[in-house]
Amino acid sequence: MELTGERILLSEFAESDVGGLLAVHSDPRVLRYYAPEVGTPEHAQMLVEMFIQWANENPRQNFQLAIVDLETNALLGSCGIRRKSCPPDQAEFSIGIGSDWWGRSIAQEAARIILRFGFSELDLHEVHGVAVSENEAVTKFVRRLGFNRGSARPGDAWMAERGWSAVDWVITRETREGLAG
Repeated sequence: MELTGERILLSEFAESDVGGLLAVHSDPRVLRYYAPEVGTPEHAQMLVEMFIQWANENPRQNFQLAIVDLETNALLGSCGIRRKSCPPDQAEFSIGIGSDWWGRSIAQEAARIILRFGFSELDLHEVHGVAVSENEAVTKFVRRLGFNRGSARPGDAWMAERGWSAVDWVITRETREGLAG
């Protein structure tokens, strides 16, 4: 599966993407808002293997795709729509991008592509996301995409240790269509 934007391609992960994903996740600026184990080679390997497994499931429930620069073919991050464990018309949104690409609208382009896919191809009604309460950049980012803030709730132990919580976000098909129109 491939989804093409103006500057990026969203494509299936391959085993050769482990190093690129590790580079994204081990960057201290990125790792700041993740559990510490996310920045390890073992975690990057586990994620790529899981993303490949998801791509081969039938019926497919989860779509976690590599964000690839069209000019350089470099892995910039990943984004996805995950339906497993969600009601039939809902999914969870996720995105992570290397800090060298922050502020260049790459994440916004990737998010718009995957959300368009979710609402049009998967016929979703709602897409949910979760962010760390202290990550102000993500708050601005998801608001620009049209997500509405839901409740804050206790997060994982690593968040609680830092005095943070998890914040739920949601966007509906109607909201998305209103923004696109």
